[in-house]
Amino acid sequence: MSDWQSAIDAKRFPLRLSAATPFASSHGALPVVLRDRPSAFECDHWDAKVLMSETPNVTFERSCRYALAFRWGGDIDAGVSAYLAAAAYAEATAGLVLDCAEGKLISPARAAEVAAELENSRALIEEAVRRALEGFRKP
Repeated sequence: MSDWQSAIDAKRFPLRLSAATPFASSHGALPVVLRDRPSAFECDHWDAKVLMSETPNVTFERSCRYALAFRWGGDIDAGVSAYLAAAAYAEATAGLVLDCAEGKLISPARAAEVAAELENSRALIEEAVRRALEGFRKP
């Protein structure tokens, strides 16, 4: 985790990983702090060969030995955190990010851009959620 945090720090991302979770046993929610806000995203070790075989619409340029899966729900901070963590990890390991939302492999730089896009869209997203919830509350 300290190596991963060093990669995050080298990119000057405003993200702190939990040091309490050993990297090798990372499974499920990984607590993080984005700027000064606590958050979390799911982080699991997956079998890279299985992932590659179960993603036939994506052309992998090379065989991968390892895969980390990042998942989050509707929490913007969790999404931003996951993309930043993935970007730093992929860059440090000369890897790529499989972005299921985009349905393709993306570079670490693109993952950081997606994090920034989410962050910049925060007000719009929160307003859309607020309006949607208001619609559910009305008879």
